[in-house]
Amino acid sequence: MRYRWLLGVLAVIVAAALMSPAGRAARDPGAAKPSAALQELIVLEVPNCTYCDVFRSVVLPRYQKSKRAGDLPIRFLDLNDPAADQLKLSSAVTIVPTVVMMREGAEIGRINGYMGPEAFFQSVSRTFGSAE
Repeated sequence: MRYRWLLGVLAVIVAAALMSPAGRAARDPGAAKPSAALQELIVLEVPNCTYCDVFRSVVLPRYQKSKRAGDLPIRFLDLNDPAADQLKLSSAVTIVPTVVMMREGAEIGRINGYMGPEAFFQSVSRTFGSAE
């Protein structure tokens, strides 16, 4: 009983580590990885976001099979990750998921919130032109 408080503290530390952006990235292969791409899509999300999960399960598989995916990589970044502060965004992100369309490290367009695969593909095509 004397060390019960220590077990509680350790449990809180482990839970915090797993919920941190670094902990999430370590267990999530689709998490943010630095990109050298001239053009890319960055999906900004937060833990426990229902629509972020829907984006990953509905839109992402279709995108990964598309012709565009080879030329326009997509990566996921936790909005709370310090790397998100380094992005050259035109305005603050207030809705998640937000898909930020980047060219040479600067934002050229965005999709705020989840709007479904059709709206996603139309927005990407308007911004980057049609996939060949």
